[in-house]
Amino acid sequence: MIKINKITAGMIVAGAVSAVPSVSFAQDEVIGLEEITVTARKRAESLQDVALSVTAISAQLDNAAVKSLQDVNNYAPNVNFDFGPASANGAVISIRGISHQDPDKSMEAPVGVILDGVFMGTTAGQLMDSFDLERIEVLRGPQGTLYGKNTTGGALNVVRSKPTKELGSKIQVNMGDFGLLETKAVVNTPLSEIGGLKLSVNKVQSDGYIKNTTTGKDAGGKDSLQLGAAVAFDVSENFDILLSYDRIDDDSERGAFANFNADDSLACLVSVGGLVIPGIVNIPADPTNPPLGSGCMSLDQGSDEDHVSTNGPNEGAIQNDLIALTMNWAVGDWQLTSVTAHQDREEEYDYEWDSSAVSLLNVKGGHEYTQFSQELRINGQFNEDVNLTAGVYYFESDARQHQVSYDMWYYIFADVPGLNALPHGDISANLDGFVTSEASAVFASMDWALTDDLSLNLGGRYTWEEKTFEGGAGGWDSQLFGANIIPPGPTRKLKDDWKEFSPKVALQYNISDDVMTFASFAKGFKSGGFFARTQNVEAIASFDPEYVDTFEVGMKSEWMDNRVRFNATAFMTDYTDKQEEILVPAEGGQVNTIVRNAGDVEISGLELEMQAAITSELSFYMMAGLLDAEYKEFFADVDGEVFPGEGSIPTDNTYLSLRNTPDTTIGAGFDYYRQTTLGEFSINYSYRWSDEYESEFFNDPRGHVDAMGMHNASVNLTIDENYRVSLYGRNLTDERYARLVKIGGLSQMGMYNPPRTYGVQFTAEF
Repeated sequence: MIKINKITAGMIVAGAVSAVPSVSFAQDEVIGLEEITVTARKRAESLQDVALSVTAISAQLDNAAVKSLQDVNNYAPNVNFDFGPASANGAVISIRGISHQDPDKSMEAPVGVILDGVFMGTTAGQLMDSFDLERIEVLRGPQGTLYGKNTTGGALNVVRSKPTKELGSKIQVNMGDFGLLETKAVVNTPLSEIGGLKLSVNKVQSDGYIKNTTTGKDAGGKDSLQLGAAVAFDVSENFDILLSYDRIDDDSERGAFANFNADDSLACLVSVGGLVIPGIVNIPADPTNPPLGSGCMSLDQGSDEDHVSTNGPNEGAIQNDLIALTMNWAVGDWQLTSVTAHQDREEEYDYEWDSSAVSLLNVKGGHEYTQFSQELRINGQFNEDVNLTAGVYYFESDARQHQVSYDMWYYIFADVPGLNALPHGDISANLDGFVTSEASAVFASMDWALTDDLSLNLGGRYTWEEKTFEGGAGGWDSQLFGANIIPPGPTRKLKDDWKEFSPKVALQYNISDDVMTFASFAKGFKSGGFFARTQNVEAIASFDPEYVDTFEVGMKSEWMDNRVRFNATAFMTDYTDKQEEILVPAEGGQVNTIVRNAGDVEISGLELEMQAAITSELSFYMMAGLLDAEYKEFFADVDGEVFPGEGSIPTDNTYLSLRNTPDTTIGAGFDYYRQTTLGEFSINYSYRWSDEYESEFFNDPRGHVDAMGMHNASVNLTIDENYRVSLYGRNLTDERYARLVKIGGLSQMGMYNPPRTYGVQFTAEF
């Protein structure tokens, strides 16, 4: 492995973006790409030797224009990492067309996020900051053997820096437009000759990039504080331990909702005088007297990509505690690893879902989520030809939620005798739910060198899982007549369980020292469950697991004396019983989320990744992902309509396009470094073009995202190797799009991505 000289050490990105020129000043200059080590298979391996579709991002995380995990979009093909509207810093991650959108804690995402070996069981908080991250590995395709259930789309293996056991620090201050101020620091200190302590802090504040035209205030601001501590000890030559604790206090707003209400939605109708048809419908006008037509997207002059018109902010408060203990024992040629973790997360929120100046739908509530996981695994050599990784895994989680909805019941019950005289805002409806999940698994992965150039990988995981649901429709309260004017419904207790085997087999052949080919088959599953956030508790039933079978053929290669790296993968995926969370209307004007198993989906695609060391000062990367994804069978009731004597009637929905699935993604960028009399001058640039895609299940045109390209860049000056000042810009061409959420016929809201932003960042390392 050739070490990188400081002059060209600005970018170490594997897979699609590992193009870093390595410089050695001997008699002649030597330029080459650095060998990248990954732990995608839970042991250290060279990226180019792994029969797996993986992209790893490392030193690129230090670039001033790279801010969070969402920036993996720029470097990994067939990956669409987006923000989740109205979620607690949550993510909507699509890999090879497999994604998930609803942030409810009773649902699990098909793309796993693993932080320092700990599987994160909820999508909340996945848009984590890139500061203090050592490496991000994007694993494409089902990872059911080593990472377990639910990773049908892939996994993000996130690795943070470990205590160095030496005295040192890194301090960073970032100031940007829209009132952005980020203060970050990591301090390392030795505790003894064998131990070290790492302390970290990350404080983020901003005003938000949206203006509220009703209140006159900024909207969507951030206010979060993350504190961390990690202790590492090399207890002996054969035993080491790492204990980490992280605390997050996040009082950021939950986003700003633009008005996307259709002309026939309830939010629009109440703002234009209501709708009264004697004997048929009685929808009164909004008694708070909002501006005429302000509830309609077509008439609201106070809402666009930079403005919202809601009556107030979407507030939230989060407290998250994560503690993890990792221990390694070396016994001869074998290593035993234990990873134990516990997470405790509490959330409170107050949303105005009508996305306008009307007073239609306000929801307050909270979530309590806990998870515990334990993994024991062993890795080592049976002999010089066979390597084995095997282990056992246990996971359990509890999710409890409570929410109260206001205002909309005034309109829905306007023609109900005795209730139509209640004042606006008097009625509130309660909703409670409690979901548990418990899973156990055994797994193994064996690599067998059949010859010097041909090797076989065999892997499998057997999972046992059980889930329970307990809840009922809460009571309906009145300020005038007291609690439970409509009494709570009966509590339901439900339980279901599943058992599944997830195998993998791969063949790897080395054509030469620099060219490797592979072919693989992998099977994954995402377990069934109960969706807890619904008023219609009687209709709750468990939904079935979904299954993914993926075939891959690929090549990994290096050319021109290790100055060019080119990797390619073609794949075909058979997706069975795909789970879709859908908002459908229900009796009494309510809207419920249901989960349907959507039948079969076929996905095929191609992934190309290239990186090159052009000179000792310039490196370049490109990536491209092509997808062909479509429903082959999707026969289900998705509109909630019930016909007398017939009930709900399934319909053919194969015409729909999968959400969050652009057909083409293309990325390119370069890193340039040059020594000057002032210090090291550098430019980092990245570009990502994405094809059009849908953000809403029914492919509503309001949720269509057009094709667009995003440019990010930073210009840096490093002085005395310890001080760096950076000027950066993100989304330089100011491309805007919105993600749509529909609350049935009540209201619809859109949340826009950030506009063009600039900033200056100061970094000091000692």
